[in-house]
Amino acid sequence: GRHARNVIRQLMSYALSKDLIPANPAHDIAVITPTPRERVLDDDEIRAIWRACARPGAVEKLALSIEMGIALRLALATLQRGGEVIGAHWDEIDLGRRLWTVPAARMKGKRPHVVPLSDIATGLLTEAKDAMGAEGHVFKSSAEEKGHFDRHAFTRAMSRLTSALNIPRATPHDFRRTGATNLTSERIGIPRFVVSQVLAHSGDTGGSAVVTGRHYDLYDYLAEKRRALDAWGTLLAAIVSGESRSDNVIPIASGGHP
Repeated sequence: GRHARNVIRQLMSYALSKDLIPANPAHDIAVITPTPRERVLDDDEIRAIWRACARPGAVEKLALSIEMGIALRLALATLQRGGEVIGAHWDEIDLGRRLWTVPAARMKGKRPHVVPLSDIATGLLTEAKDAMGAEGHVFKSSAEEKGHFDRHAFTRAMSRLTSALNIPRATPHDFRRTGATNLTSERIGIPRFVVSQVLAHSGDTGGSAVVTGRHYDLYDYLAEKRRALDAWGTLLAAIVSGESRSDNVIPIASGGHP
């Protein structure tokens, strides 16, 4: 609703500037402020979603391609935004160094974002390479003009998945909240500041620190992000396999970060 209002208001402003209309009728249209989502998937839901994505044919009445299943699992493993995941290009991926560098043009904050790839994420990208090749977009679309999966198709696939599994509504964006919550919890113990770097949130500082972070401090916290995503990958692997997590997940000390 907000997006529609903004587009209409901009269109009417243009018409007003050209003297095509006497006033902008969309200028004072109010929209309801959305309620922030608090959805965090539990272990059973994560396990069910992961296994269904890996073997969609095993779930009755689930229309989901293997390729879309890989994309959804990669979003959960890397905790990146859906648009960044489905738009991934092989030029951005370095499997040898286990790094994914998302260019500024594709980032919400318009800054490059380096995502360390855990073992589980690297495995998913290898699956994608075997399924669709290692040239061009990682998740290729049959629509030539698009080049990669449609963002809305990604969300709709998640809706079909949760419906088929009888899981309460969840979106791909809820993967980020789920991962962040587990990372900062006592299960892993990553400082919130580091988790913000993993999620590519730029508003974690105030005042002049924002200017410093955006224009001068180019250190990308790569080592800290790698420790965080490796720990999340280890926990995620244990969750989806049903193993006892007390034996294979080690809390990581804060390291003194603010």
